[in-house]
Amino acid sequence: MDRPHRPLRVTRRPLLGLGVAALLPGMALAQGSFPAHPLTIVVPYGAGSTNDILARLLATNLGAKLGQPVVVDNRVGAGGTLGIGQVVRSQPDGHTLALVSASSIPINRALYRSIPFDPARDLALVSITNSTPNALIVSADHPAKSLADLVALAKQPGAPPLRYFSPGNGTSQHLSCVQFQKLVGAEMEHIPYRGPGEAITGMMAGETAFGFASVPSVVGLVRDGRLRALGTTGPRPSALPGVPTLVALGYGSFADTDVWYGIAAPKGIPETVRTTLREALQAIVTAPTLRDRLSAAGFDPVPPMTAVEGDAFVTRQVSFWADLVQQSGAKLD
Repeated sequence: MDRPHRPLRVTRRPLLGLGVAALLPGMALAQGSFPAHPLTIVVPYGAGSTNDILARLLATNLGAKLGQPVVVDNRVGAGGTLGIGQVVRSQPDGHTLALVSASSIPINRALYRSIPFDPARDLALVSITNSTPNALIVSADHPAKSLADLVALAKQPGAPPLRYFSPGNGTSQHLSCVQFQKLVGAEMEHIPYRGPGEAITGMMAGETAFGFASVPSVVGLVRDGRLRALGTTGPRPSALPGVPTLVALGYGSFADTDVWYGIAAPKGIPETVRTTLREALQAIVTAPTLRDRLSAAGFDPVPPMTAVEGDAFVTRQVSFWADLVQQSGAKLD
């Protein structure tokens, strides 16, 4: 795990007889400028997660844009609330940021009975940078060659309920399965795991029949033929060539279930700093080099939003995901 960044403390002493600005032209202008030292992006999930993959791609390019290194700090625990809580409590100067997502803000807000902060209230959204669909996947040797085949198996009279995996209760992948089960109208059994890697390994070993996984986490396995994707959430085709959207297959309610990702700061960040960060992030994610790398990894671009538009988007998402959490019956302490 990366060590948390601690900014270097520098003691400045006045020089006798001369102002510092006279000795070092331009230094007076630099006082209070942003960024004043390296930045940290706190990722509330483990290394190799979809959040982590995106954070590391953003960090390198954001550092080059701002002229200061950007460190990624994985703070795992409590379904993402541990890392987000660290950012909420940090100095609101723009140097400590959080990689946020549909899971860490709207889903956790509805899922946990008690959180010592409100992620929708105590964070200031800087920018939503990307989104990614979830893919409904089965193992390469599964008899279902299409979504219609899987639905037929689920509805087969007298057959035991299909078992589906998730990387944990209340995750977007679990909620996508809940939504799918409701639409299909067949009994199914939920098998939660402790992360996407363990869940996919379990399915490949025959412990479950299917599940949803983020496209960036399985794009290589699907392209290599080790997994089969039967459909993807969201309104647009994904980075998985030839895989239809669930919307195109007749499941229109999956149009709004793409998982979005962005950068947030503690509430109270100066608006000038928030604007600097937002403009820098929008510039790097639309630059062809990074845009193409993100696309190949399974991330879709999100059209730029103003601060007001971003806040309104999160408010709508809180309501949308809260309904799915309620349908799932999942609750965590």
